[in-house]
Amino acid sequence: MRLSIPMSAPSRAPKRRLLSGAVLSCVAAAAGAQTSPTLEFSGYARAATGVNSRGGTMVCYQLPGADTKYRLGNECDYVIEPSFVAKLADIDNGGRWYIHLMPSVYRAWGDEEAGTDELTTRFGQAYAYGAGIPQLGNGKVWVGRRFYDRVQLGINDQFLENHDGDGAGIEDVELGVGKFSYAFMMNPRSESAVENRYEHALRYTGIPTFGKSELAVYLGYANTTTSEDQSTDPPTPKAEKDAYTRLGLYHVTKGTLGGNTFVGAKIEKSDDFRQWRAVLQQTGMLDSIRTGWDLIAEYRTKRVSGADEKWYSLGGRTDTHISGPFRGLIELGHDIIKPEDGPTRNLTKLTLAAAVSAGTQPSSRPTIRLFYTYARWNDAARDAINADTGLGSSRLSQVFGDRKSGSSIGAQFEAWW
Repeated sequence: MRLSIPMSAPSRAPKRRLLSGAVLSCVAAAAGAQTSPTLEFSGYARAATGVNSRGGTMVCYQLPGADTKYRLGNECDYVIEPSFVAKLADIDNGGRWYIHLMPSVYRAWGDEEAGTDELTTRFGQAYAYGAGIPQLGNGKVWVGRRFYDRVQLGINDQFLENHDGDGAGIEDVELGVGKFSYAFMMNPRSESAVENRYEHALRYTGIPTFGKSELAVYLGYANTTTSEDQSTDPPTPKAEKDAYTRLGLYHVTKGTLGGNTFVGAKIEKSDDFRQWRAVLQQTGMLDSIRTGWDLIAEYRTKRVSGADEKWYSLGGRTDTHISGPFRGLIELGHDIIKPEDGPTRNLTKLTLAAAVSAGTQPSSRPTIRLFYTYARWNDAARDAINADTGLGSSRLSQVFGDRKSGSSIGAQFEAWW
């Protein structure tokens, strides 16, 4: 499930029915289906190219310690995620049955993923599910690998909840008031066979509060299952791992200021880690000037190994229809990190963009953008960028390690279908 209220991405894809074929018909007949099977195709993709003001490749700007960055004109990766959903059976009083496959292609600039910086392919999702099962309160049952429990903000592409993995569960079971979901998630691709991280993920959504408002509650407990390593002599004892708990509360009010109001709070903790955050996102539409807008304000404090750190973030985007397919966009974001044992660092990023889109709304896709991005940071941020070994910081340090500002110009496309 993906809970989001972005100005530019309501739901990535309205699905399109492609075919009803003889091969799938045979599969459905074997499964006892009562309707002909169908295959639906949807997806998401984006890619950008550009140069920085000093020459060389486009670089992106993110303050070390910040959970995310404001994304317009500031995404240096490729993402291609086609999804195929096959409906195999529709059983009287037994639900509708599907299989969902999503091969994906990804490239982070310079990322040494899988030993290469070229495009990397994988199956982001591969699972089977039954939906609309009366005996489960018209809910679902599923098993496999999938995107799960995603709560996303739009203009900075931040996932407040993201528990993707391999697992099984029941989902959206109607309880009269709201819907309940439970999943047991794991990741079997651990480097070692003697340990694996698992999580119990619970969700209660669609709780009415007032007017057109709803509350969602996300709760999780994670730990690591371990065994002795019998390949050593003597066997290596079980490793001791920290348990982790989380609680997120997310409230959405629809129809405010021509858009939606999202308010969220989340607390996470383990033995040596504690984090708390609060976030506000407001979207809107000014019909008189044909402009959509999106504003995010966020505060996070965390303690790791006894040291405190605070993060403040404020940013917004406007998206204006000019004429025909043409649009103009402005995005401004500011991040501040206040570590307990070091100087305060900050970064401000501004992007101006012209777009050609397949429609007149901010959410119209596909869209092609030409952008100019400028960022400025302080001395403490420069020191943190030069010291950080992360991909984004290393690229930024290569070009602007002796500066406190930089810019890039480029082009990007984005689409969902």
